[in-house]
Amino acid sequence: MRKQLLLPLLGLLALTASACFNEPGITYNGPVLVEFETAIRTNPAPGRTYPLVSVATNLTATTTIATQLNLVGPQRSSALTVRVAPEAALTTAMPVSYTLSNGGNVTIPANSSFGSLTLTVARATSTTAPITNLVLLMDSTSNEFKASPNYRRIGYSFRQ
Repeated sequence: MRKQLLLPLLGLLALTASACFNEPGITYNGPVLVEFETAIRTNPAPGRTYPLVSVATNLTATTTIATQLNLVGPQRSSALTVRVAPEAALTTAMPVSYTLSNGGNVTIPANSSFGSLTLTVARATSTTAPITNLVLLMDSTSNEFKASPNYRRIGYSFRQ
């Protein structure tokens, strides 16, 4: 009797488990978005809607950080340029304390889904220097893409 119940039960289990597999024919067909990879992988800072990444600065050398930008949607046949700039209302760091590569212009190459922004933070003036914030915001005025509403902003904190 147990063997007679076991076989149909195993067959039912096999059918229900196979229903969980993704359908390979489904593709994203929403608007073209660009987002910060770090904003996806890191929880927002307390009281903020974006992550605040701590940057270890030292007294003798500059610190360089690279952050990845993701293209959400189909890859393009031509390069895509994304403008990233400090958000003045949320940034407390002085402009002389950091540098954005290419003036904040990030290129996502043709037939690619990723671009990279390099942030160079100047050396700290002292080990007790105040901690400041730099909040970067993606420009969302382009006709070619939109900045992802939840992942368009990222913050860095460092000693100035």
